[in-house]
Amino acid sequence: MNQIDYSIIIPHKNIPVLLQRCLDSIPQRDNIQIIIVDDNSDTSKVNFENFPGLNNPHVEVIFGKNENGRKGAGYARNLGLERAKGKWIIFADADDFFNPCFEEALDKYKDNKNDIIFFKATSIFSDTNEPCDRSEHINVPLKQIQQTNNWDLAFKIHVPWGKFMKKYIIETNNISFQEVMYSNDILFAIKLGVTMSQKKIDDSPIYCITYRENSLTGENTLESVKVRFDVICESVGYLTKNGKKNYLIKDAYERWLWIYKNNKILGIKLFPKLFSTCKFKVFNYVIWKDIYNIKSTSVWRLLRRIKRTIK
Repeated sequence: MNQIDYSIIIPHKNIPVLLQRCLDSIPQRDNIQIIIVDDNSDTSKVNFENFPGLNNPHVEVIFGKNENGRKGAGYARNLGLERAKGKWIIFADADDFFNPCFEEALDKYKDNKNDIIFFKATSIFSDTNEPCDRSEHINVPLKQIQQTNNWDLAFKIHVPWGKFMKKYIIETNNISFQEVMYSNDILFAIKLGVTMSQKKIDDSPIYCITYRENSLTGENTLESVKVRFDVICESVGYLTKNGKKNYLIKDAYERWLWIYKNNKILGIKLFPKLFSTCKFKVFNYVIWKDIYNIKSTSVWRLLRRIKRTIK
């Protein structure tokens, strides 16, 4: 039986044409296990009899079911991890794809001793194939790490793709994705960053991120931002507990501020959670005029006292 060097996990929902594009960008090799996890796609959008990869010997297709509240891409990725056999774990989103240099990287790092390899990325608009700047949130911190050797900057990179990760690191530290509808990958990336020891950055842009309308990534509703706020607060707490540089406090404040501006009552209710998680450091980002309307509440009086304390 051939040794599996790489397990590539792809969650999918309702975009079979784009999934096929992603699948076509992956070399078909005996040492590569491709795992597609469908998260309850709609039968009106997906022909399950001709599902991408279904009859491909290199592909394992899992049709997930939302059992006991499990849901979303985090749930799908966890199912994929349960089936993964490779030494290395690689993730992809179904609407993205791998660039041609991916194959060279697979050869280069098959027996590498590092725990994690970070790669650069490219990005395009999915409907026009024109370049866009979505990849900058990966490429910029990676370049900063190369310039400063400050690996805490890796905590700014929340996405699971664009990386080769040793499976044993994930298993040994019991790292999994949060099964929430939004930002399921942030705490996974944070925990992986805290536990990784040997790491490397490769300048090869092996992965292409796409931007398309109506994706969950761009959804800004009160529900989605509230979930992202909760995830960020938990991640801030984890980094603080492990004594790591906390680059997420600004993100926590900005998500709270968005909630406050769109629902002041909920924002006021959530402020104690923001403060208990981020402590006094959150006030490095507070713009007082943005939260002026809190002034009639006890929260405002607390803010005023704290402001005087930190002057």
